[in-house]
Amino acid sequence: MRLAATDLDTVLEKTRLVIVEANGRVVDQHSFWESVRLGIRGHEIEIPHFSMASSVAFPKEVFKFSYAYNQPDKPISSVTLDFGDYSRRVSVSGEDVTQVERVSKLMEKDLLPYSATIGGAKFRRVIGVCLSVVFLTSIIGGGYCWKTRHHTALGMLICSVLGLLLLLFVPWDRYFAGFALYQSYSPFFLIRHAPEISFLAVVLALAGIPVSYFLLRNER
Repeated sequence: MRLAATDLDTVLEKTRLVIVEANGRVVDQHSFWESVRLGIRGHEIEIPHFSMASSVAFPKEVFKFSYAYNQPDKPISSVTLDFGDYSRRVSVSGEDVTQVERVSKLMEKDLLPYSATIGGAKFRRVIGVCLSVVFLTSIIGGGYCWKTRHHTALGMLICSVLGLLLLLFVPWDRYFAGFALYQSYSPFFLIRHAPEISFLAVVLALAGIPVSYFLLRNER
């Protein structure tokens, strides 16, 4: 999931309006509590009240965010949003099933446009291990062919080494995080689309291996 702080503010504001409509205006400020928590550079900062995400001074991007609302014995008694690299969770509970379903569907509808097809720690780990095995195997095979004087194998070696270097040194934990919250999107094309460009580079390196292999067979 990738979205700007202002987009998240819009989702939270709409959710809070529905909660107020269902529970009624709060007379006693001590009858409920809500908090916002941000994960910044390995540390968590908790704000013990509602705060707009765009108003919090944080670096260009944040990879953990949570919001909690609790007001016991109400139609909507609890709302929790917990977004991070390993999991994304939205939880709503309360005394009124209809209102609970209403809030759940509203948040699902508002957050769905920002969901990504790929990303998260588990995805990166599985794909990273599989691609590493492919590139390492190709390096070994290309090295053997190069040693036996098949010069076309140079292309296989280059693609394999480049692919492995991309896997090792590109910050995939930033590019394909399970959740990323931005203060604002970069106006620069290359920076804004760096994840897609890096992913395409890996795909091209991967595609170059079988192409080099078939060229090597034709040479024989």
